[in-house]
This record gives sequence, structure tokens and C-alpha cells, in this order.
Amino acid sequence: MRYVTPLLFSLLFLISCDSGRRPSGVMDEERFVTVYCDLLQQSLRSRNTRADPSTAAANAQAILDSAGVSRDSYQATYRWYNEDVTRWKAFWEEVTKELERRETIPPLRR
Repeated sequence: MRYVTPLLFSLLFLISCDSGRRPSGVMDEERFVTVYCDLLQQSLRSRNTRADPSTAAANAQAILDSAGVSRDSYQATYRWYNEDVTRWKAFWEEVTKELERRETIPPLRR
């Protein structure tokens, strides 16, 4: 019994360690930032124009389609970032930079 406890703790430690690798189906950060910002901006436009939910959902799907991203891949990526506060914080810093960059570029040049 006294060997089981250290072994159990070692096993739990190894399981809890994250290798930092992205699981399959998770988008790279640059692509996710771009798609996330596009969806965020579309969501704000839909809200400001009081678009009905089906139109807003169709617009969101059109953004995913144009980026070549499946809804499942987007959701898997979202969940993966959401699992780690540090990862999510770094992601938000990139989102903030991208949104600020978009504000400085005239709409026709995007």
C-alpha cells in the first residue's frame, strides 16, 4: 500500500501535464483569431441591425464557410482555448491586436 500512493500521485501528475500540443481538429492560433474576430464583428453587426436569429446564424455559417472552417473545428478550438486560462489570455491579447489593426485599416482594403 505504501508504494501505491506515490505511484498513484505520479500517474496523476503525468496525466495532468499538458504537452502544449494542439489536439487534432484544433485550428492554429492565427486562423482562429481571424475567424473569431470575423464572427465577433458579424455578431455586433447583427445585433445593431436587429437581425433575426436565423439570419445571424446564416451569416456566422457564411463566415466559417468562407474561412474553410467547419463548425465542429471552430467549437473544438474554442473549447481547447477555454480549458486553460493562460492560453485564453494570450488568445485575447491577439484578438485585441487584430481588432485594433482592423480599426486602422479602411474597410475596402481589408
